[in-house]
Amino acid sequence: MSDQRSLPGVTTLSSVPGMRRALPAVGLFFLSPVVGEMLLGATSIDAIGLLPLLALLYGGGTLLIREVVRRTGCGWCSVLLLGAAYALLEEGLLDQMIFNAHYSGNYDMVYVTYVPFLGTGVYGVLSVLAVHGVWSVTVPIVLMEGMMPDRADEPWLGRVGLAVTVALFGLGIVMVGAGTYSDTHFMAPWPKLARTAVAVVLLVAAAFRIRRPRPGSADRDAPRPLLAGAAAFVLTSVFMKVLQPTWWGVSAALVVAAVALALGLHWSRARGWGRPTCSRSRPGRR
Repeated sequence: MSDQRSLPGVTTLSSVPGMRRALPAVGLFFLSPVVGEMLLGATSIDAIGLLPLLALLYGGGTLLIREVVRRTGCGWCSVLLLGAAYALLEEGLLDQMIFNAHYSGNYDMVYVTYVPFLGTGVYGVLSVLAVHGVWSVTVPIVLMEGMMPDRADEPWLGRVGLAVTVALFGLGIVMVGAGTYSDTHFMAPWPKLARTAVAVVLLVAAAFRIRRPRPGSADRDAPRPLLAGAAAFVLTSVFMKVLQPTWWGVSAALVVAAVALALGLHWSRARGWGRPTCSRSRPGRR
């Protein structure tokens, strides 16, 4: 059977001008809420109809983070920092879950492991940083770039696409903020909101100040992809398992996170670390 693209009068998505370039961006836009909400069990798969609404905030934020990082030449540490900023924006300033002890009737994320200066519990803050910084933002970017290795280092959006994404993300911010307040009628005290806003700004600033590790700067070889993947799976699984609403659970989770960060930085400086050669060849566009 011949390829459909060779048949006259047949139009596919990839043949529409600009659509081929935008496909990975559209995929990331919807993959982010799938991973951050449905894969982790926060939203039932029965609520798949809410995906377009969830994607406004999740997908819009993740896509903007990915585009800014790739356009500025920053690395994965910057993605994690910007993901953490997104986490505090959503859960601290918009739905204010980390400050509202009645947000969920199933558990208390505010007064468990409470720290007065934070105005909330360390358990709650660490939970949202992990869920959003890693799962909602970083993991979808890794997966989508892995499916498009030849375009992993380049922007996926032009000026129009970037403007549309900003508008969609802004719409998501308004809908989540206004919708949550309409449901809960809760507003955290302004000092807590102000400290959260300052933390968001500092995380964003740090994301563009941190230096990207240079592969090959250390005299050792990078681990095989299977070993790196297995280590990532084990460490993230252990983190999610030990993170409990107790000081022992929070302490254990912080230790696991520190080990993962140290191991990642150690490997990222080794020879051969990075994507396969084909992803860095930057072939010309067709």
